[in-house]
Amino acid sequence: MVRGAAEVLALTTLLLVSPGQVRPAPSVSPLKGVWQVIDVGGQPMAGLYIYTATHYSIMWSAADRPQIDDTSKATADELRAMWGPLAGNAGTYDVSGNLVTIHPVVAKIPIVMAPGANEVYAFKVDGDILSLTQQRNARGVLVQNANTTRLRRVE
Repeated sequence: MVRGAAEVLALTTLLLVSPGQVRPAPSVSPLKGVWQVIDVGGQPMAGLYIYTATHYSIMWSAADRPQIDDTSKATADELRAMWGPLAGNAGTYDVSGNLVTIHPVVAKIPIVMAPGANEVYAFKVDGDILSLTQQRNARGVLVQNANTTRLRRVE
C-alpha cells in the first residue's frame, strides 16, 4: 500500500513539473502604470494613459477647448471646437522591443475600433518620462512625421 502511494506521488510530481507544464513568469511591461500627458507634439494637453498588465486606456484633450454651457444650442463649428481635439480609446496591448501595438475595443473614432484594427507606436521610457511616436495607424498605414506624445509617470 505504501509503495503504491509513493508511486502515485512520484508520478504526480513528475507530471506537474514536466517541461511542457512549466511556464515562465509573465514579463512586466515597461509601460505598466499611470502616465499623465505632458504634451503632444510640443503642445500642452490634458490626459492620462493607463497600462495594466494586458489592457490600456488613453484619454487626452487640448487644455484650451471652449466651454459651451448649452450644447443643444451650439453650432456645428462650436461643437467641433469643443469635442474635436479629444482622443480616447481603450483595449489590449502587446509590447515587442520598443514597439507597443494597441488593439482598441472602444474608441472615439469608429475605424480605430473596427475588427482587426490596431495601431503601432515606438516608445522610450527615460526615468519617469514616456515618449510615444505613432508608426502605423488603425488603417495599417505607415505614419510619416508623427508627433511625439510625452507623458510623466504618476503611479
